Amino acid sequence: MREELRSWAEKLRERALAAGLSFPPVLFEEVGPEEMAMLAAYGGFPHRYPHWRWGSEYLRYRETYRYGLGRIYELVVNTHPVHAYLLRGNTLLAQKLVMAHVYAHADFFQNNLAFRPIPKDMLDEMGHHAAYVKKAMERHGARSVEEFLDMALSLENLIDPHAPYIQRPQEAEEEERPRERLRVRPYLDPYVNPPPEPPKEAEEGARPRPLPPKPTRDVLGFLAQHAPLAPWQKGILEIVREESLYYVPQAATKILNEGWATYWHTRLLLPLLSPEEAVEFAELQAGLLASPGLNPYRLGYLLLKEVEERWDKGRFGPEYEALPLGEKLRYERPVGEGLKKLFQVRIVHTDLSFLEEFLTPEFALRRNLVAPEELPRFAEAKRTLLFRLTNAGYPIVELRDANYANRGELFLEHAYEGMELDLKKAKAVLENLHRLWGRPVHLKTVVGGKEALLSAGA
Repeated sequence: MREELRSWAEKLRERALAAGLSFPPVLFEEVGPEEMAMLAAYGGFPHRYPHWRWGSEYLRYRETYRYGLGRIYELVVNTHPVHAYLLRGNTLLAQKLVMAHVYAHADFFQNNLAFRPIPKDMLDEMGHHAAYVKKAMERHGARSVEEFLDMALSLENLIDPHAPYIQRPQEAEEEERPRERLRVRPYLDPYVNPPPEPPKEAEEGARPRPLPPKPTRDVLGFLAQHAPLAPWQKGILEIVREESLYYVPQAATKILNEGWATYWHTRLLLPLLSPEEAVEFAELQAGLLASPGLNPYRLGYLLLKEVEERWDKGRFGPEYEALPLGEKLRYERPVGEGLKKLFQVRIVHTDLSFLEEFLTPEFALRRNLVAPEELPRFAEAKRTLLFRLTNAGYPIVELRDANYANRGELFLEHAYEGMELDLKKAKAVLENLHRLWGRPVHLKTVVGGKEALLSAGA
């Protein structure tokens, strides 16, 4: 990185720390458009396992930049240390803005509760995954491994997003995993810890234990453990599952995370700018906040500003205005409480809870997000938005029985909440589940307003 950029990175780091942000070391690297497109296609990592998906994403990012339809200003990875990339050729002010933005992201990664159980060594782990898949291709053929990867990736959203946050009782863990087993990444377990001898047949009339013991959303994890697959195939399922879980909190906090970074790059950088730079900053900021559709930068930034102003003024909602003067004084807080509230918000909230609590009709009207005549429909629009954000917009599906009708078939249930499944996609997923499980697979859902059972292999 150029000396001038290195100097600004240090200056912005010191300002961020003095303002109360806390984060691990951040490593910045300048890269060209081609390398930036490759990194973006790989989800921010320099190495991923070989698959056509990354090539497709790379071409999309490269052509978008080539034809002037957009450019990637920020690319930051939740690791320790944090890795961030600057696009070579951007103006000095754009690079300074990105660096201030990145420091706020690094603070969010370290302090938001959704990121607490997420491993910080994924840079190395992605390299291990790539080596594992390449070795599987050498042993079992590139085509067969890629075809299996296609099936596995079609199921990458059939995970339990809460799995990293569940603390299992130690007794249960020890009962399930003998003490002499070595703790390794799940995809390596079949090689490091060979399976024990199969259990003896149950006595006649004995009642089999239900499988799974209780309904689970972790369909991918269940298949990796119980499907009749080769060890290398189970390893690939675990790799896809582990990488999917890594990205869960980023999807769950997109609005709050980008709003937090936008708030802080504005606060950290604006006082340091010359009049000429302030004009360029205003243009960059306008472009960032004016993107059409659901713009996480704009919505998150405006909501955080709203929270800060309300807490600084001691106003906590429309009901405050109805209080008598004496009661109002009881709720007044000194200036500066707003910033304290923002630090609390960045710790405890995800997008769902953040929007549920602070996205009000009054805010939307004041910030010109809705017109006055649209207010009667605000509650419905908010419910729709929250529904889109639930489970990253993917349908919630539970595996309820792996021995359906006592025939060893899978039975899944879609948590229908008013939105029907895309039947074409659902049938394709069921077909892949059938291929992995080796027996028929059934999914209970709602089609045309009536309960329906979709099946594959039956």
